[in-house]
Amino acid sequence: MLPERHCSPFSTARASPEDQTTRDVMIGRASVSTRWDSYSRPCRLPMHTSSPSPAFRTYSRGSGSPPIVVREPSSNTPDVPEALVQDLWAQQRFDTSDLQTTDDARVHVLAPGTPNTDAGPDFRNAHVRLGGVDWRGHVEVHLTSQGWFEHKHHTDPRYDSVVLHVTLHADMWTGGLLRADGSSLPEVVLYPRLESPLRKLLHAFHTRTDDDALPCAPRWDDVPPPTRQEWIRHLARVRLARKRDQLPVFKEGEEGGLDYALHERLFAGLGYAKNDGPMSTLARRIPPGALRSLRKSRSREALLLGTAGLLPEPGDLLDADRATADYAMDLRDRFRRLQVRRDLSPMPQTAWTFFRLRPPNFPPLRIAQAAAWYADGALMADAPIATLREALHANRCSAALRSALRATPSDFWRTHYHLTKAAAEHTAGIGDTRINTLLVNAVAPVLLRAAERRDSASCTEAVYALLNALPAPRDKVVRHFQTLGTAVDSAFGAQGLHELYRRYCTEGGCLDCDIGQTLLGHA
Repeated sequence: MLPERHCSPFSTARASPEDQTTRDVMIGRASVSTRWDSYSRPCRLPMHTSSPSPAFRTYSRGSGSPPIVVREPSSNTPDVPEALVQDLWAQQRFDTSDLQTTDDARVHVLAPGTPNTDAGPDFRNAHVRLGGVDWRGHVEVHLTSQGWFEHKHHTDPRYDSVVLHVTLHADMWTGGLLRADGSSLPEVVLYPRLESPLRKLLHAFHTRTDDDALPCAPRWDDVPPPTRQEWIRHLARVRLARKRDQLPVFKEGEEGGLDYALHERLFAGLGYAKNDGPMSTLARRIPPGALRSLRKSRSREALLLGTAGLLPEPGDLLDADRATADYAMDLRDRFRRLQVRRDLSPMPQTAWTFFRLRPPNFPPLRIAQAAAWYADGALMADAPIATLREALHANRCSAALRSALRATPSDFWRTHYHLTKAAAEHTAGIGDTRINTLLVNAVAPVLLRAAERRDSASCTEAVYALLNALPAPRDKVVRHFQTLGTAVDSAFGAQGLHELYRRYCTEGGCLDCDIGQTLLGHA
């Protein structure tokens, strides 16, 4: 006896008129009526059924004319990309009224989540109400339910935080999904709730253009350059003040608390966007004092890499060369002793992202670089805030601060990106571009916090001068404004452009923007 599964609307049999929904769509230039077959459920699907057959849509051409029957793309049609379903979910382009899971639980989408371009679930930090209970977590999207198993999500603990599975079509697996921990996964099916025929949505998806232009781009030159420049400088100060205020607060006295804040921000900066969260967690677990108490570089690396959960098991070293295996096993032995002494619990390895990362940005190498900051004579070894403050007021402050941030791990890392395999020789230290980013996102906010506590306007202006001496990054936002003829040659100006773009241009804040107000006054 086969278990009952909710059946998809892909049968050619016609539903009764009472079970049909009529919607107006546009075909060409004519407005026509579309008949949508509802789900007939429950039904039994044969075990050999891997995907449903395509549905048929009936388009009425008016009285006296025979209806037009158009075949919809099926679930296994290669022309239907998963990205389309992600778009539908992100924009909530379906009927959300009385939305239910496949087991009839009411669903209210409070926030669809943020698209994830890295490894892991498709949408992060979603907020949905299931059966009257609020859930915050991730959302995974597939064309059919079968995709959950095809991609091995049912065995991957990283997907245990998925609170809702979204699929376009139902199939024999619908309603029967399980997480790696054995719990059942709620699921919704979008196809019977689409706002338009799938064929029409598919055409719009394939023919769309990504218009990323700034709202005021056509009239950018109408704004006097001094107005633009002053507004960008103001926004740069606003953005830097926010970074200062977002620093973690530690109650260890002025210098001690700033040491902790600098420690965490430097670690996060080495993680880039993909691993800044786990790097911050690692920094909180291993405070500066714990690293300063260890005299040997290998012990510091062992403490950090072991706590991060990135030390390989002996079985992972079977194909490693002798030097690699010896180094890794030495770190394991050191961490075992430190773990007992400090009662440490390693982070899960799944917390770290390697997907779509260049090898120089792999977490093990980055963590080894962080450990190098605590070597004798390095920045974090002793009185880092005093060191940074002294460098800030030097004749060539940018060069002095860059020198203070340079961290080169042991020679082992010149031929390794991780602990299981040797690589071609490379530069293991931090490059100038990354150092500049650390100066902007870690050092500058900490020094601004120190200036605020001392009520030192001169120190604040020295931080602004430092950022004016650093080159602007060549990122997407800066390039946007460069195409408009606004040349920004400093990191300080780039901070202003990022604030303008993120807080005003992309959020419709033109009425609160000096540039927008100027254009409205000239209208």
